[in-house]
Amino acid sequence: MNLWDTPAGFDQPLAALSACHRRIEKQMATLTRLQKHVSRNGFDNDGRIAATRILRYFVQAAPHHHADEENDLFPKVLRAAEAPADRAQAFELVSHLLVEHRDMEAIWEKLYDALQCLQSGEKTQLDGQLCKEFTRIYSGHIDREDKLLFPLAARLLNQRELQSLGNAMAHRRGLPPPVFSA
Repeated sequence: MNLWDTPAGFDQPLAALSACHRRIEKQMATLTRLQKHVSRNGFDNDGRIAATRILRYFVQAAPHHHADEENDLFPKVLRAAEAPADRAQAFELVSHLLVEHRDMEAIWEKLYDALQCLQSGEKTQLDGQLCKEFTRIYSGHIDREDKLLFPLAARLLNQRELQSLGNAMAHRRGLPPPVFSA
């Protein structure tokens, strides 16, 4: 069984972050379908439901995910990378991921505006290139985190650091601290 494919709570913070990636991928698949649906059928009730769900996810959940990484995971990985090779890998990877976060946020602002305009009736189409660019950046980003960052973090972070990460993730969402197995 692959750790990164299993649903997990904050007692398994790296698996929980990866599980969030699966939810992001589902939202991006919905976005792709929505763009095609709107171009064929206009913005109908099905389109409105899909747009509302995409908006809700990327306005509520995605910012928590980025904060989990930027405020907690990235600094922990950078501090734990003591060997020169680990330090270089962690610094390069985190630097790249931070740039991608800013790129995703900039494209999300445009996509958010477009989805809002669809919902208000100001627009009748959804820009396919904008949707593809958002999906392209997010897909590459998720792949880098799943294949490079999370395995590096699993190797470098000790149990105390993982518990701290899980506690911070739960706290950010207003949830009680997770119960960690001994």
